[in-house]
Amino acid sequence: MNTAMSDIKENPLEMHCKYYLRRKKRFCKMTVKKGEEYCGEHQDIDTISSDKSGKLQRIICPLDKKHTCYAHKLEKHLKICNARITTVEVYISKGFNLAKDQNELEEPTSPLSTFLVPQIQKTISKINSFYENFIKDNISEMVLTHDLVESEISAPDCGENSKKHLRQVSSIVGLMEKYEMMKPNTCYIEFGAGRGQLSYWIARVTETDEKSKVLLIERASPKHKKDNKLSNTTDRILRIRADICDIVLDNLSAISDCENIVGVTKHLCGEATDIMLRCFENIKTNRHKIQGCLLTQCCHHRCKWSSYAGKDLLEEQGFDKNDFDILCGMSSWATCGDGLSREKRKETDPPLPKQNERDMEMGLSRKDKAEIGRRSKRVIDWGRLLLFKKLGFHCRLHYYVNTEVSLENVCIVVNR
Repeated sequence: MNTAMSDIKENPLEMHCKYYLRRKKRFCKMTVKKGEEYCGEHQDIDTISSDKSGKLQRIICPLDKKHTCYAHKLEKHLKICNARITTVEVYISKGFNLAKDQNELEEPTSPLSTFLVPQIQKTISKINSFYENFIKDNISEMVLTHDLVESEISAPDCGENSKKHLRQVSSIVGLMEKYEMMKPNTCYIEFGAGRGQLSYWIARVTETDEKSKVLLIERASPKHKKDNKLSNTTDRILRIRADICDIVLDNLSAISDCENIVGVTKHLCGEATDIMLRCFENIKTNRHKIQGCLLTQCCHHRCKWSSYAGKDLLEEQGFDKNDFDILCGMSSWATCGDGLSREKRKETDPPLPKQNERDMEMGLSRKDKAEIGRRSKRVIDWGRLLLFKKLGFHCRLHYYVNTEVSLENVCIVVNR
């Protein structure tokens, strides 16, 4: 197990583990004890060094055979092991926010390459008709800012990549203020919070309101969480590690204790946005507290017909599952780039990229494909927007940042 590959150079960092991770194509980065070559996880259980008391003996975890732990720390390890059986919270109900279709065996999404050109052209015609009739005149530019976030952007040590994220946050917070979502005693819920940058700034903006809460929902456990910088100084921040499809918002004390509810997302991926919409639709006891939502979404190509929140609307307009699969596949055309290398982009007058046979058969240039991709995204968003309209809310689509900041630059604004 511990023999390094013969064709791999010796790890130059002597204080780091010498175990080679084949999948990652690099050595383990864990540090090792003096005199050891491998970290605790990568030492052979049979040959591991031990003192007379056997305290250094390492054994296979009884909860998960994929990792090991020290024998004398087994009791402590079992309390924190990710494989342990945890108590189910009252706000968790498996599959609570899934659509009815998702509980059944659903057909897999068909990739765009499996459809014939006439099928794709027919769907494109439906998309163009839908966009011209419903969306074109109902989407506007609304790029706003917030002074507190802008002060961070203007800091000398703020890098360009950080500025792009902060400009999105600045506009989101600005829109929340414009549409009067920043009210006292409000529970702000960020779905798919990730590292929690958006929640961090919402907490900063509302820090004088001691009754308001900021709730982060994320199924993963990322490192370097931004909300950790505030959680040690206030009890207004709460992070829940759970899947959005399992959350029962009515059973959360943070919501019951507040007078208002506002939902936010920053680039919530694919079908997660549809599940989040159903999460809000399933609020019953606290429905009157909902003040609005501000949603920025991405990765429309990862949406699914079974979970899509605007299925009824598309079916009324003649779309079926095949149309939706084509729609999702084409949505990636909006963000897949111009097909040119960096060197070609630097040229003053780069030649037009060659079309592949399939594009030529459809009669589409890259510019045409990008526009169809953008329209496909907006059709998906429009169906989501109408779900909230049915619940009695005012809904809008806005370009909240320019395309230089993000190609995923459209948000859904929902308010009373």
